[in-house]
Amino acid sequence: METSFAVSSLLPALLLSLHLHCHHLVWAAMDSCLDEEGAPSRCMPKFENIAFNRTVVVSNVCGSPPEDYCMQTGSTRSCHQCDASNPDLSHNASLLTDFHMDKEPTWWQSQSMFYGVQHPNSVNITLHLGKAFEITYIRLKFYTSRPESFAIYKRTEQNGTWLPYQYYSASCRKTYGKDDKEYIRPGDDERNALCTDEFSDISPLTGGNVAFSTLEGRPSAYNFDQSVVLKEWVTATDLLISLDRLNTFGDEFFKDAKVLRSYFYAISDFSVGGRCKCNGHASDCFEGEHGGLVCSCQHHTAGDDCQRCHPFYQDRPWARATGDSANECLKCNCSGRSDECVFDVEQYRSTGSGGRCVSCRDNTDGPHCERCREHHYRKSDEEPCLPCNCNINGTLSLQCDAEGRCLCKNGVTGEKCDTCRAGFHSLGPGGCRACECDSSGSVGVCSPLDGRCHCKPHVEGQSCDRCKPGFFNLQHVNQAGCQACFCFGHSLACSPSNHYAAVNITSDFIEDQDGWLGEFSGGQEYPLLWKEGEVYLLPLTEEDIGFYKAPEKFLGHQIHSYAQLLSITFTSETPQLLPDHVTVLLRGSGVALTADLSPQTVLDHKPGSTLQQTFIVRLHESEMGFKPALSAFVFQQLLYNLTSLRISNAGGQNYTSQLAGVTLTSASISSGPPNPPSPWVEFCSCPPGFVGQFCERCAPGFTREDPSRGPLSTCVPCNCHRHGSCHPETGVCECSDFTTGMTCEHCLDGYYGNALIGTPADCQPCPCPDRTSCAKIAQTGQVVCTNCPTGQTGIRCQMCEDGYYGDPLGHSGAARPCVRCDCNGNVDFNALGVCDHITGRCLKCLRHTEGERCERCQQGFYGDALNQTTVQKCKSCSCHPGGTSGYVNECHPHTGNCPCLGHVTGRDCSYCEVGFFNLQPGVGCERCRCSPIGSSSDACHPITGQCVCRAGVEGTLCDSCRVGFFGFSSRGCRACNCDPMGSISMQCHGNGTCHCRQGFVGYKCDKCELNYYHSRETHQCEECPVCYGLVKKQAETLRTRLQDLEKLLAHFDCRGRFGKQQHLLKYHMARLYEHEHQREDSLPNALEDFLAFQEAREAFIKQFSLLEASAGSLLAQLNGITTTLNCSLSVTEMESRTDEGSRGVCQAFADTLLIVRTTQKQLKQATLDLDSMIIPFEMVSGPNKWNMMVNDSQALMKSLREMADHMEAVASRAVRASEQTFSFLMDLLQDNSTEEYIRKLTEQ
Repeated sequence: METSFAVSSLLPALLLSLHLHCHHLVWAAMDSCLDEEGAPSRCMPKFENIAFNRTVVVSNVCGSPPEDYCMQTGSTRSCHQCDASNPDLSHNASLLTDFHMDKEPTWWQSQSMFYGVQHPNSVNITLHLGKAFEITYIRLKFYTSRPESFAIYKRTEQNGTWLPYQYYSASCRKTYGKDDKEYIRPGDDERNALCTDEFSDISPLTGGNVAFSTLEGRPSAYNFDQSVVLKEWVTATDLLISLDRLNTFGDEFFKDAKVLRSYFYAISDFSVGGRCKCNGHASDCFEGEHGGLVCSCQHHTAGDDCQRCHPFYQDRPWARATGDSANECLKCNCSGRSDECVFDVEQYRSTGSGGRCVSCRDNTDGPHCERCREHHYRKSDEEPCLPCNCNINGTLSLQCDAEGRCLCKNGVTGEKCDTCRAGFHSLGPGGCRACECDSSGSVGVCSPLDGRCHCKPHVEGQSCDRCKPGFFNLQHVNQAGCQACFCFGHSLACSPSNHYAAVNITSDFIEDQDGWLGEFSGGQEYPLLWKEGEVYLLPLTEEDIGFYKAPEKFLGHQIHSYAQLLSITFTSETPQLLPDHVTVLLRGSGVALTADLSPQTVLDHKPGSTLQQTFIVRLHESEMGFKPALSAFVFQQLLYNLTSLRISNAGGQNYTSQLAGVTLTSASISSGPPNPPSPWVEFCSCPPGFVGQFCERCAPGFTREDPSRGPLSTCVPCNCHRHGSCHPETGVCECSDFTTGMTCEHCLDGYYGNALIGTPADCQPCPCPDRTSCAKIAQTGQVVCTNCPTGQTGIRCQMCEDGYYGDPLGHSGAARPCVRCDCNGNVDFNALGVCDHITGRCLKCLRHTEGERCERCQQGFYGDALNQTTVQKCKSCSCHPGGTSGYVNECHPHTGNCPCLGHVTGRDCSYCEVGFFNLQPGVGCERCRCSPIGSSSDACHPITGQCVCRAGVEGTLCDSCRVGFFGFSSRGCRACNCDPMGSISMQCHGNGTCHCRQGFVGYKCDKCELNYYHSRETHQCEECPVCYGLVKKQAETLRTRLQDLEKLLAHFDCRGRFGKQQHLLKYHMARLYEHEHQREDSLPNALEDFLAFQEAREAFIKQFSLLEASAGSLLAQLNGITTTLNCSLSVTEMESRTDEGSRGVCQAFADTLLIVRTTQKQLKQATLDLDSMIIPFEMVSGPNKWNMMVNDSQALMKSLREMADHMEAVASRAVRASEQTFSFLMDLLQDNSTEEYIRKLTEQ
């Protein structure tokens, strides 16, 4: 039955494995990665037993030390020895994957149950594959019976997490938390490991197979190529077989060594069907550089498992090869300008080409190196890209055109935009900036590098927009830019004046000669011939042609014409008569200047009209034609006092040209806003000693250093101390104000004062009699007589000095000399008015003293005012306002004691007496009332009333324990010392026990409760996992039973079999006490074994009684069957029956009845024997008669089971009865509660 059941349950797995194996055979034929046409196609390595001859790691193996083991192959056991040191007797892990014949198997074997190999201890078998494989099946052939529970685990990647692959257990839910024969529905996670009990029966006792198909029960198994989940599911780098629980008959209960040595794990064959995982891109694997297997990758793939594309084959994402497509990796298109590329998901989604080239050569860029890099250019696709090199500051974009030309910003030029255009400068991030040169002060354009302008001679600044020091009036027409300050040479700081308007000094000869004269070289003056609008002069000789001499309005102070135009116009009826040049002569301030002038452009002449020729010159030192060359100052000095202006009488033939007009531009002061303004007129900033718009005058108190030079002379200060006038030219002082001396520096005799101050009242007459010497006190301003007697003072020495008293002049009676006041050292004689000048009474007593002579302390102070040895003679009473019964400033004048309220003390009544506190105004202090038990002193804090508490005590009166303390007594309170992690609060009960959190126990809550453990992460006592809860439950069961045993022992009497056992117990207890020095733990162990056997015997008696009753019931059923079959005929009649089958059935039933009756008698006898038997201590261990009786019972049970099997073929009812008997016997041996109870007692 067992064998047929195992074969039938393995049939589906074998069929699926066969199907997959055939499927793999198809794959194995794909040893070429190209199809018949040479196109890529899916290829696979061969399918094989990948576990063959591989090293397997096991956690347990027998033979170290050598041990005996027994094989359970039938009714008898054959025992052998396992010795790791003997190759013939060794069963190491290499025998799991070796080659052997089925008739001569080799096997790996673990240690037996005798060495503790049983649940919860597991034995692990680990197979390291070295790389990823695709697993089809895993097969284990057991040399002993298959385990009751074992599991298969796998790793998907090396050093990864162990994942459950399959569970086999007769107790799936209890052992692995899985439901038995659970299956996966479509849509469920197909990576879920299942559990089955099909291969967990104890039979067959040897040669049992377990085959696990990785795809069995997986809905997507027939659509494997499209299932990513199953591809991962069949992938493994390591396999682990965890043998968790042995299958037994239950006879290990009695701890018989021979029985325990018959239970162990043994596997004769461990095979794994699969193939090297290469994802369809390789047909074989080989040993790599590091010793492990790697795929021989095709289709431009790489990696140990061909799990990625070659670096330059990234045009589409890597994929596993399928039957429909090889999914080979495609080469990147980099236009021949790169050998590297990466896969770009977004590019692949948008273009269908995912190979993005990197490290493009020749300055190219783009996914396929198809264009120039940013800021590069090329003229054709065949040429390399060249850098644009556009200047970052000068271009609008760093990208140039196909010719390499850059797009320049405003003001920038050049092919690379690296140069500023004319009129621009300082190439920077904003491009070039426009030149900001002031056209009036600069010439040409600015420097293109820094924008600095080329200034005119008298101009400065980055933009040539300001005049240099000593210059003003920036003008475009001025070739020097600015006009030099004149200021008569006294200042270099000037600015345009805003009080002058431009005017023209003109002579147009409309009415007369306008004061013009003719002058010849000899100096002779001649009147000019006049005609309306013109004058002319006839030359004396051909050599002496003469000059036109300007009248007074063109002469004198013409400094305002500096840098302005002088215009001279000649007229004639024919061009030949117009002069071709004119000479102008200027004279002034001892300087003569000439200028040869050329005419301006002649206007178109209309017939019948008069021709005019104009000569224009600017009166400036930089003007061409002036001789000699003058400085600006000398030129202006000339114009300041222009004494002569002459124009040569130059003309054409016969010198008959006529002077038609003269105009000189100047300026005059304006009463209102100047119109038009004249910015060339200066306003000087004069230094000290000079005044006037042009610094032309000396300031008051100053005089000319050289009067002959007039305004050009320097002004120096007068030295008369302001007691007389100083002539502005000579500087001579004329003293006044009762002063005298060369510079009026002294007062006259009989006068006092400081003549150097410089005021009219500097010197005053002395107020002393007879005009004796006097002096003016600078601090008070009083004038006093000098040389007064000691102690006397006053304007006329008429009173005593400060600190003295008397009546030196007898104004109040008889004259008394001035003497020093006596104030007992309590005044400051450096102060004023310390005593009365007449009586000597002290007026300014210091140090809180008072009296005529400062001889006593003031009210509110105490001390000795006459003590000359201390600084603080009188001290303030400073009576405390709250503790004083009288006024605050009232105290004893010598001691300073204040009147105090009740229980208040101190000189100033500022604190309470000892034992009192809370000083209150008008009340005094109140008593402390400290607890005599909790306080160590009667005194308390003088303000708060806080008593001095003993250790652990708190409260104002020290009448209670502090938080975290208990046990209030005269020695204080004791600390609770509650564990802060385990206690709800730090305050304990009155007896010192703490309030514990859940999971904590102990007086201080510092231990974890039973079945709890301390977590390092949370620092709390966490409840143990469920398995420990089961242990706790069993422990509680054992504790309860021990309590029952204690009650049983307490009620032992001396009657019946309990009495006998008690006497026997006492006898052996005495023997144990005699030998207690040899083994200290003999007594408790013997007692436990004795009680365990007593309870076991009672259990057997009960079970045997039930078996006897069951046997009686079975006899009744068999009698009914024999009656129905008419088996009551005599032997002769039975032999005459032709139906040999019926005769055989009746004979079988007769034999069965005889066996059952014999069994019933034996059970009855066994019950009587057990009831009256006394079990001595010597029978609790080792082989003995009791053990043989147990073995006989086991043999009896085995015979009953065989009889039940035989009866099953005869009649179903007899079979059910036999099975019931068998069940009762098995219950007897495998009763869980009794077995566990005895085991627990034995372990304790």
